[in-house]
Order: sequence, then structure tokens, then C-alpha cells
Amino acid sequence: MKLLINTSNLKKGGALQVAHSFLTEIKENTEHFFHVVLSTALSEQINTQEFSPNFTFYNYAIDLGILNITIGKDSFLDSLENKIKPDKVFSVFGPTYWKPKTTHIAGYAKPQYIYKNSPFFDILSTKEKFKLKISEIIHLHNFKRFCDILITETHDVTSSLQKIFGNKKQIYTVTNFYNQIFDTPHLWSKEIQLPDFDGYSLLTIASNYPHKNLNIIPKVVKHLMHKEPEMKFRFILTIDKSELNEQNPEVLNHIVFLGKVNIYQCPNLYKQVDFMFLPTLLECFSASYPEAMRMEKPILTSNLSFAQGLCGGAAVYFNPLNPEDIANKISELINNKDKQKEIIKNGVKQLRNFDTASERARKYIEIIEHA
Repeated sequence: MKLLINTSNLKKGGALQVAHSFLTEIKENTEHFFHVVLSTALSEQINTQEFSPNFTFYNYAIDLGILNITIGKDSFLDSLENKIKPDKVFSVFGPTYWKPKTTHIAGYAKPQYIYKNSPFFDILSTKEKFKLKISEIIHLHNFKRFCDILITETHDVTSSLQKIFGNKKQIYTVTNFYNQIFDTPHLWSKEIQLPDFDGYSLLTIASNYPHKNLNIIPKVVKHLMHKEPEMKFRFILTIDKSELNEQNPEVLNHIVFLGKVNIYQCPNLYKQVDFMFLPTLLECFSASYPEAMRMEKPILTSNLSFAQGLCGGAAVYFNPLNPEDIANKISELINNKDKQKEIIKNGVKQLRNFDTASERARKYIEIIEHA
């Protein structure tokens, strides 16, 4: 079978991690002929020389235009499909802005169209809400018209999508997981070494999407400075300083800005910190949760249903829009070693509820084969 794997629309965030993991898992699969379209961001992290001869790679980042958005036409991808004539097309995540002629399977990871009661909408301006509504119309049109089969990361999202699309759309659930690089220590990059520090470090590996709620961090810092004036702490962020709206030098002294990191650098970052911190307002699934569980780091995250469903007893939860509550929960966990050990123990157990990287890849291939 000839399969076209499409990642041309992936630029940053967890979607890249999933695509990287999937391709790594299947790189020795010789049952099919794989034609893989790599986006610019993903091509920087994939060594195509490691793959079996039945893999052919193409570098292409989709450039949105009126034809992509409205009718799913893309000259490069259309031409490639006509040349290859694949039996199936798998886009790791949509919206794809492209409608192939053959059966099209795509991943879904747009929580803002599922969790309408999220506090994320409380922080948006009227203009931002209007833009989001336009995006929702475009994206749901894309998923409905351009994709035949969808794959979600939780049963909750699957159930919600079935209500949106009805019985006309086949929808499967395959959970997310940590990238298999976390199980291969000799491949961990030690390029990023954090400055020496004798206090507590909280790591947030996330791009600065609005729903990640990273702008709450300076406010949390201020509350911690007031509540625990003797405590030494710092937040480690994978964004640039210019992306955070904060000028107070005292606050900035408690934040380390790493900028963009790649998947090979992540495990060693976890090794150098004490806690994983994620104040997110919306997720279909965040790989940060299983990553922290795998690296045995206590999790501090939002008290929202998606987070509680994924983490269970493996996290301390806070109100993500209340910096005082966040600061209190951080302080309480720092001062409770027994609680930290309990969370770590629960996290190891919680990992059993997710598909592993190899199981995820196997399920993806099975869905594609039987589509």
C-alpha cells in the first residue's frame, strides 16, 4: 500500500512532538511505501537517512490562500498526489487546508471548539472572540469537508466531536504519550544547562499560545515573592523574553527564558528541575503530563476537567486565573515532601492509562489500513 503522510501544516507545539514520535516508530516499517511531506519545522528534527528505503521525503510548508481554505486545493500537494497516487492520506493533525482525492485520515487537537465553558474565553476581548469564531467556522468546515476520518486523543473529545458531526464522520481515539526519546537516555541532548541554582525550579515546556496562559506567571511570581520572601524559586520557560508582557526586573529575576527547544533537549531539562508547571486553560491532551510522570516530577496544573481527567491523583490543581491560589498551591507543595512523593508515585501508575508511543503508531497504521 502507498501511504502519503502529511505534516505540511505543522509549525510548533505538541503536534510536532506527535509527528516526530510517529515517524520515529515507523521508520523501519517495510509493509508499505511511505511518502512523507515534512513541514519546515519538522524537517529540522527528522534525520531522513535513518529511514528504510521504502520511505520518500518531501519538504513543504503549506502556504494558505483562498483556494486552500475554501475548497482544499493546494498546487504542490495536488501535484504530489497525482504523481504518487497514494491509497490513503494521513495528516497527523488538521486543519489541513487540503482535500486529497483519496481517503483522508486526520488528527484532531482543537480544544477551543470542544470546551466552550473554559475560562479561556473569559480572558478574550470581543475582537478576539470574533476572530476565534471565524477560525472555528473555517476549521470545522475543513474537518467536515476535507477529512473522511478523524483521530482524537481522548474519549471525551471523541464524544464531543460525534455531537458536532453526527454519525456521518468516523472518529477514533488514540491517546497521546511522551516521545520515545525519553526512554533513550543516550540520545538526550545536554546542550542546555540551566544556571546553577539552590532553590526550586518549575518547568513549563510550551509555546506562547493564548490558551497556555503563560502571562499569569509574572503575577504568580509577585504573590510568591510576597508570601515566601525567603524562598528561592524560578520558572523555566521555553519562550523568548519578548513574548511575555513583563518589564519588572525583580519579577524577571525569577524567570529563565530558554526560547524554542527541540524534543531531544526536553528530557535533560526535566532532570534539572523540581516541578512541572502548566497553567493551561485548554487542551485536548498535553504531552507535558506524561513527560513529567515519566521523569518523576510532581505536576502543578489547572483544576479543569481535561487536566484532572488526564492526571488524576498525579497532580496538584489550582485555579489557573487566580495567581494567589496558584502561588499558595506551589508553596504548599514545595513544603510538603510527602505530597511530592505521592504525586510521583501516582504519576507512574497513571502512565498505564495511555497508549505508549509504539502502541499509538500501531493504532494509527491500523486505522489507516482499514479506512
